[in-house]
Amino acid sequence: MKIRIAELKDLEKIIQIYSKCKIELDNQGIFQWTDNYPNSKIIMTDIHKGILYLLEYKNEIIGTINISKEQEKEYGKIEWKFNEGKILVIHRLAIDPKEQGNGFARKLMDFAEDYAEKKGYTSIRLDAFSQNERVIKFYKKRNYFLRGKVNFPEREYPFYCMEKEIKTLANKVYKQ
Repeated sequence: MKIRIAELKDLEKIIQIYSKCKIELDNQGIFQWTDNYPNSKIIMTDIHKGILYLLEYKNEIIGTINISKEQEKEYGKIEWKFNEGKILVIHRLAIDPKEQGNGFARKLMDFAEDYAEKKGYTSIRLDAFSQNERVIKFYKKRNYFLRGKVNFPEREYPFYCMEKEIKTLANKVYKQ
């Protein structure tokens, strides 16, 4: 298993993963992603910025995650607990449906949290579709706490905004 930064040559495979995940979610009655989101323009922008990471297993790309400092404008309405220090944001975590349930999402989240700790971030924020109980449970198990909810265009239901404090040396020094 290997986690690496996405490259333009990976674009088609990344689009396939998001497409398969959207179909799988739709089949479960979870309309988290639309036909317009995530799209190739968003994915290409993530690649160019160097904020999209891939999980490879047996030489196949099976997962992806956006790790950045960029917060959605809707996050401004949320009463976050951790507003001091450096904030990392996770978007669009996806694992190929045929590989789900094997701990790969956990591996990508471990990677993101390790990245945050090593780079001196004090918290991680993310949003999770309110109708996707499985992913909400997953994040809660990882000690992400609900801070509020936001609505995004073209979505019938809200997304829950969640946050986790990162225990780093920088964070401990910062709090003293």
